[in-house]
Amino acid sequence: MEEKFYRHIGVYGICMVNEKILVIRKSLGPYSGQFDLPGGRLEVSESLEQGLKREFNEETGFKVKELNNIGVCDFSVLWTLQDDSTEFVHHIAILYEVIVAGIIGEAVVQFDGQDSNGYDWISIDEVTPINSSPLVQQAIEWFRTKTIPVSRSSYDYRSVR
Repeated sequence: MEEKFYRHIGVYGICMVNEKILVIRKSLGPYSGQFDLPGGRLEVSESLEQGLKREFNEETGFKVKELNNIGVCDFSVLWTLQDDSTEFVHHIAILYEVIVAGIIGEAVVQFDGQDSNGYDWISIDEVTPINSSPLVQQAIEWFRTKTIPVSRSSYDYRSVR
């Protein structure tokens, strides 16, 4: 089996209300079929703040009211592609605490390249390594400890699903 390498850098928002976290239902990539944090890569000449606000609105329909920088964490993710090759993803996540305007997001518009299929508010006790991406797992850890690890965390999705 051939192994491919890919580095992804993105900006993501952690929005918690009453011990529930706002997550998206991921439909593409290594976290497909799992809950993930709203966010993603920046567009050309976009600031971190602009990118997070755009991604948050595209994926959840919510408008960002306030942002607070939390920090950066990175993950090593190994997963199997449709052609049975494996891909190593070095995922670097810039994390922000997000406060949204309102309690219900606007309608989410699906478009070519959209990698999410709506959003959910899930209890922090529902988050598991099977149903949630490393980003959501890290968000719950940050919520409980208010710390972000310095070292990279590793995940192997070849054997999980």
